[in-house]
Amino acid sequence: MYIFIKLNGLDKLINSKKIIATIPLGFFLIFSLINNNLFPSKKTDAKQEYSQLFNQAENLRADGEFDDSIELFKKTLNIAKKVQNEINICDSLPKLGLLYWNIGNLEESSVYYKQALEVAEKLNLKFKLERCKNALEIYRLYKEGKKFRDETKEYQKSIESFEKAINLARTIRSKEHELKCIRQLSFVYFELNNFKEFHSLNENALKLAKSLNHRKSEGRCLNNIGVHFWKFTNYSKALTCFKNAAVIAEKLNNKKDKRKYLNNIGLIYLEIGSYDKAIDYLDKALSIYKQSGDEISTSHNLNNFGVAYRRKGILSGDEKDFKKALEYYYECLKFTRRTKDRKTEVLVTNNIGSVNSELGKYDKALEYFQAGLKKAEEIQDFEMMGMILTNIGVVHYNQGNYAESTKYYEQAIDLAIGRDQILWEVYMESARAYEKQKDYKKALEFYKESIKTTEDIRSTIDLEELKAKFLGTDKRIDAYHYLINLLANPSEFHPTEENKLEAFNYLEKAKARAFLDSLELSKVDLSEGVDLELLNREKEIMKDISQVHTKLLAAEPSPEAKKVLKEDLKKLENDLETLKREMRQKSPAYADIQYPEIIKLKEVQKKLLDGKTAFFEYCIGKEHSYAFAITKKDLKIFPLPKRDDLREEITDYLKAVNDKDNHNFQPGYNLFTMLVLPGLDKKIKNIIFIPDDILHFFPFETLITHSDSKEWLIKNYKISYAPSISSLSEIIKHKKSNGEKPRKDILAFGDPYFGKLETGENGNDVFQDFFSSNVYSAGARNFYRLKYSGIEIDKIAPLFKKSKIKVFRRKNASEEQLKKPGLNLDNYKIIHFATHSIIDNKIPARSSIVLSLDEDQTEDGFLQMREIYSLKLNSDLVTLSSCQTGLGELIRGEGIEGINRAFFYAGTSSVLMSLWAVHDQASYQLMERFYYHLRSSESIKNALRKAKLEIINSGVLSHPYYWAGFIASGKTDKVVFPSLRNKLLFFGSVFLLASGLIIATATNFRKKLHISF
Repeated sequence: MYIFIKLNGLDKLINSKKIIATIPLGFFLIFSLINNNLFPSKKTDAKQEYSQLFNQAENLRADGEFDDSIELFKKTLNIAKKVQNEINICDSLPKLGLLYWNIGNLEESSVYYKQALEVAEKLNLKFKLERCKNALEIYRLYKEGKKFRDETKEYQKSIESFEKAINLARTIRSKEHELKCIRQLSFVYFELNNFKEFHSLNENALKLAKSLNHRKSEGRCLNNIGVHFWKFTNYSKALTCFKNAAVIAEKLNNKKDKRKYLNNIGLIYLEIGSYDKAIDYLDKALSIYKQSGDEISTSHNLNNFGVAYRRKGILSGDEKDFKKALEYYYECLKFTRRTKDRKTEVLVTNNIGSVNSELGKYDKALEYFQAGLKKAEEIQDFEMMGMILTNIGVVHYNQGNYAESTKYYEQAIDLAIGRDQILWEVYMESARAYEKQKDYKKALEFYKESIKTTEDIRSTIDLEELKAKFLGTDKRIDAYHYLINLLANPSEFHPTEENKLEAFNYLEKAKARAFLDSLELSKVDLSEGVDLELLNREKEIMKDISQVHTKLLAAEPSPEAKKVLKEDLKKLENDLETLKREMRQKSPAYADIQYPEIIKLKEVQKKLLDGKTAFFEYCIGKEHSYAFAITKKDLKIFPLPKRDDLREEITDYLKAVNDKDNHNFQPGYNLFTMLVLPGLDKKIKNIIFIPDDILHFFPFETLITHSDSKEWLIKNYKISYAPSISSLSEIIKHKKSNGEKPRKDILAFGDPYFGKLETGENGNDVFQDFFSSNVYSAGARNFYRLKYSGIEIDKIAPLFKKSKIKVFRRKNASEEQLKKPGLNLDNYKIIHFATHSIIDNKIPARSSIVLSLDEDQTEDGFLQMREIYSLKLNSDLVTLSSCQTGLGELIRGEGIEGINRAFFYAGTSSVLMSLWAVHDQASYQLMERFYYHLRSSESIKNALRKAKLEIINSGVLSHPYYWAGFIASGKTDKVVFPSLRNKLLFFGSVFLLASGLIIATATNFRKKLHISF
């Protein structure tokens, strides 16, 4: 038995048996009483302080505040040492050992455990003695496991060491030790390419980290889980993990981990094809890496930069991008050789070879590939071996050695099985080689496998804008084009009718797929079942974005301030993207969505076509292009020039059409004979164009139909547009499902007031990349008042009953008015905007319709594309009487991502939009005539056609610059205002048809049953 006594303020540990043997009991009791009476406060204070600090430290540990907990436990240790309370010393030491373990200072942790062990042995505290021994043994096994894994590559021994450590941790119920050992064990399985076990262990570790509030480990586990999802091409889940990990690192001010997470986020955007975003994240990571001096991580980052610029080069064809990629790769190579990071050295060696291959330097490319392959074989990196073998095959293919390339592809496929991010490309390149060898059966099989693999990856991406980027970048869309060429090209494959049908199916698969998915999403309320906190956060972020826009327009901020604002805008947009992903993951409605199937040709012919209507759908490829002319009873496929040649011809003709002084439109006849004539027959009167590539910017109405006269295509045909046939079908279905209800005719916004930014001088209407471009870094842009937009509204308004029209002008033409709940946007057949627009073809979500700009901070006056998605419409038509409202970001296969599509999502069934900076005065006259014909019971497309013909026949405005810019997309055969006569004829025909059916049915029954009437 041990007791503490105080003598002259000194604490002494005394064995009570010795005291009793040498001091009379009575004296001892008196002495003790006197001592306690004389020095009560000092003894009590020490105990209380120790206990209080100990409890506070424990609470901090439980909350995950490990550094603060360490400081308090050090104080408890000092108090215990001061009063020589060895039991308390033995309580504090293991706590410090555990905390230093938690923060990753394992050597310091072992020092505290050793000290605790000595005290526990001295005091014979068996439980603590055993716990300290086990903690030290765990540390030994942990070091042993890492050595076997990282140095000697004895992976099985490493597994055994870590598993022993984990079992010991479970024996002493130390989640902290278990957590770290599980996470380190997972890396062994990663090295063994056992990603299933890697994932499972990190999921277990994540649960432990959360239970311990170990936020740093939580971030690291999330990162590892993200790596697993990346490996299995589930890019959305990977992105969510990496972004959540980055948020944790930011809160902890943990720069070391943050840079890794930022790099990984950049890597995912690379895989998806969002290269500018990828470069932005990689740049943030690189700046932290350079400060840290971490050469291995810096080399990884530099390699990723190289990948970004190489893929940009593939997309743009710009040699500067490839040269930029090489700069990053060569810098990376220096680091890898210095750090002896052989895995990254193999990767970057392959990548340098790839750039040389893209530049046509095949001998140099092969040198790098062979060197990389040799090193990959030495370290048994099978994934890299597969990639390099594919690239060697590509070189042989480009040199005309098709049989030789096939041998390399076969080897690559064997190594790439289960690695979809490699397989899609290997399959595609194999198919190309087989096609060159005229083995069409295998070529078909491998093209289809490539597309299937791409589709599987695409299905895991949860945001439509990212789905679009993924399919339209890194040559993925090429597989669709190659397959269509094989199926449609009579000179090669001798296609049957079945092959032509299949070619059409794959053409639709390659068209506006993200838009098609978004139409299905628009039918459900994604906010249903989502936490109110997330919905409120979305509103707050949108409000913050509006405020940043307002500040960017102000004249006061300096260039430096504007730079900060742009960074703020990027951050808010990233936050919004992350939030949208989180909301979708938690939305029951989103989980139940079944995306629409691609429409089949027979269904198109049966449901969407009559005998006078044809679809002209285009497929513009790098090597081969085709037009598909689809009528009620036929499908014609005819060849077109390859992409670069067609782009040149269309670009030249667009310049001619936009040049008011040009009157030579002969190239329009050449384009007519190329793009349309081969698919026409005499019965066709209505044409719905489904453009592709450069044709998205082209008004087909301006084609010349006769070589010896200026007769526009629009003279004899009603013309409209659609993103794809499948999407048009969904727009029609969506409209039907919404049903009809009593509605007002038109809601119009025009001639808005631009406040301090308004000027009376004419200027450019469209500000391309207004918020992205550095052009606007200093100083504000002014908006000139659109004089004729007010006249336009004045001319249109009298065509409608006053009770059926709502007009907002000047200050009232505001975003606040548009969004007022009482306005009921879904109560209008037509919504009309006559104002400026801002088109951002890099970040289309920023594209805007400019409404009144006032001092009200509630709304910024820019109805952005991201905000349009939130509107609830049920309109037959949205008219965007602004400049270039049909433009946005052109994504291969997807088409133009812009404002018009947002209105389709919001619930309209057709959009009237512009392809260029239209003339203000000519526009108001065109709109006046358009609405006159629309009110005269013409369909949308025929009303537009008649208005254009009147402008053409006016003489003064006959040049296509004045009338051709506006086009109509979507369900344009709708007669918005049917006449009473037409209604009577319609209902009369329905009645007669029904009566006929009744009589026929009765007659049929009478014949069958022999009943007399």
